[in-house]
Amino acid sequence: MKAKFYYLLRNVFDQKTRNKLKMVKYDLEKKLRPLKEKRYGNFSSQDLKRALEKKLPAEFDILMVHSSYNTMLPMYKGSPRELLELLLSICGPEKTLVMPAFFFGGRAYNYNIRQYFTDKPTFYVDKMPSQMGVLTEIFRNYPGVKVSRHPTHRITAYGPKADYLTADHELCLTGCGKGSPFDKMSHGNTLILGVGVRYFHCMTQTHSAEDVLIEEDRYPTKFDSIQIPVTLQCGGDESFSYSLLHPDKSAYQRKLHPMVRKILDKEDLFEWRYSGVDLFYARARSVQEKLIAAAINGHSAYHK
Repeated sequence: MKAKFYYLLRNVFDQKTRNKLKMVKYDLEKKLRPLKEKRYGNFSSQDLKRALEKKLPAEFDILMVHSSYNTMLPMYKGSPRELLELLLSICGPEKTLVMPAFFFGGRAYNYNIRQYFTDKPTFYVDKMPSQMGVLTEIFRNYPGVKVSRHPTHRITAYGPKADYLTADHELCLTGCGKGSPFDKMSHGNTLILGVGVRYFHCMTQTHSAEDVLIEEDRYPTKFDSIQIPVTLQCGGDESFSYSLLHPDKSAYQRKLHPMVRKILDKEDLFEWRYSGVDLFYARARSVQEKLIAAAINGHSAYHK
């Protein structure tokens, strides 16, 4: 039902209107928090850790986390920092924790990327905040975290594979395509975890499958693309010239949920709820390989 309502909103309203509706939804949910807590109870960081360890597969090298701290409230009684420490403890010293640190156009969430980078062609890799939620911004500033160099699809990583995952992102043709951190994660033993979110809202690995084929001109839906020149300003005086490939998808609606549920089984993508909080995990390799295979056979998530 949530998926159908989500796609109904995407079909009827433009991005600006949807952003306003999200704020209305957030204000309403904030007022209803006492009722949510009464219905679902509450839980601590240790409770959540035990619940995750009970469900998550033990075998993985990389944990890619998508999150929404606000939707966990008021049931979750920990702080965002405590949630981060929980995830780091699940990974331990042998596994790598990864999060998105995406930036799509200023504090007002102006998703007109072309206009934003035309007006402001310099992107400060180490300074611009993540727009993917409070947890991702805390992680971006966590000591020892590595940050990839990309104007829209930066990732942050901590652990033994952090350098490998973040390296050379500025050399990639697209943010999620060949050679990107998402492509690298699909070739490793990567578990994608959603905390407080549904997969069709956030799972960027699905875009990686698209970008790989768009770069090869093999994706079944054809988009008109433009190149946007951006200067990536890194620490100190280091800078790079980057040509941001921006496909125009404005004529299409992306309906991922029905297609994904047809091609992925529960071993590839598993959803559940804990005390009223949405959770999911997925295997990056399976998501990538099966979506690419479906696209090569003519199946696209985009519809006019």
